[in-house]
Amino acid sequence: MIEQDHLQAYELTLTTQGLLYVGSGKKLPRKEYIFNARKQTVAFLNEQAFFDLLIQNQLVELFEGYCMRQGGDLYTFLYRECGLNAAQVKPAVLYEVDASNAMDAEHTLKDIDCFMRNANQQAYVPGSSVKGAIRTALLFDAIQKDPAHHDFIDYKKGIPEEAYFHTLNLNSRKREDAVNSLMRGIQISDSLPIDDRNMMLTLKTDSTVIGQSHSINLCRECVAPGTRIRFALTLDQSILKGRWTADSILKAIRAFAAYQMQLYAAKFQQPQDSVQIAGENLLMLGGGVGFFSKSLVYPYLGEGEGLTWTVNQLSRAFRNHHHERDRALGVSPRTLKYGRYRQKLYAYGACKVTIQ
Repeated sequence: MIEQDHLQAYELTLTTQGLLYVGSGKKLPRKEYIFNARKQTVAFLNEQAFFDLLIQNQLVELFEGYCMRQGGDLYTFLYRECGLNAAQVKPAVLYEVDASNAMDAEHTLKDIDCFMRNANQQAYVPGSSVKGAIRTALLFDAIQKDPAHHDFIDYKKGIPEEAYFHTLNLNSRKREDAVNSLMRGIQISDSLPIDDRNMMLTLKTDSTVIGQSHSINLCRECVAPGTRIRFALTLDQSILKGRWTADSILKAIRAFAAYQMQLYAAKFQQPQDSVQIAGENLLMLGGGVGFFSKSLVYPYLGEGEGLTWTVNQLSRAFRNHHHERDRALGVSPRTLKYGRYRQKLYAYGACKVTIQ
């Protein structure tokens, strides 16, 4: 930690215990990447360099025909139909990732939900994503310390965060104004770039309360388990005034992880081929972590009322999914999300946090 006046600067490190997916919003169609079945890799292309390759080899019309027809894959088109070799194609490749957990030569290729990348096409995790996950843990901590009983949540506004965090009184006429929030005292940078050797593709897998799992035809670009991701964390104590410190943030993260494990995850049987996530200071981050990790309905209302509220909300939002059945199971939502890595199932989003 480096301290200067009221500022405390730390290195925050996430070590992925499961699969981390932070989506960019980009979906790459199955005909626009190169799947190498022998190497079990997917190559993502630089669009400009790829079109230069087509122009230089007079393949533009042939490529237009490839795009218009149903089926087909880019590897077969480039190497077999066009007769190109790896040395010719290589300049058009931006990066490659392991696809052994998501693709095979015997089945139709899938569209890929891409990971967040910067202007240089380097994978990274936005600091705002980490700050949002920490905010949830801190709000959980504040709710746990609140002796009041809560029996209502506004469906549109959600849990009244301003009641716990908006204490600065910089805009007394509008308490919900973010200028009043203590969260202004926590700043987290975007992460350092993540090496593409730590990136991989996986299919989303749902697991039921009795441990039955099935894969869904949804392919995501993820950070593999065991990857370290570094951020800069700055605490401004002129705003926080000691209410939140590095230690108290870690304590809140630890308490929220334990709560999720005891109240939610423990209700599910582990799939036979899954890896049990263990350890303290676990932050659930990114896509696929599920409703429970991003909502504080259960701690705010209590387990019974939280279940009722969640069932009603999900039934309203997803009318064909029969979430009313969740009541009998005693848990809602009724599935946990996994992805496959090295023949094992790993939960989405579990990251161990250290602050130094």
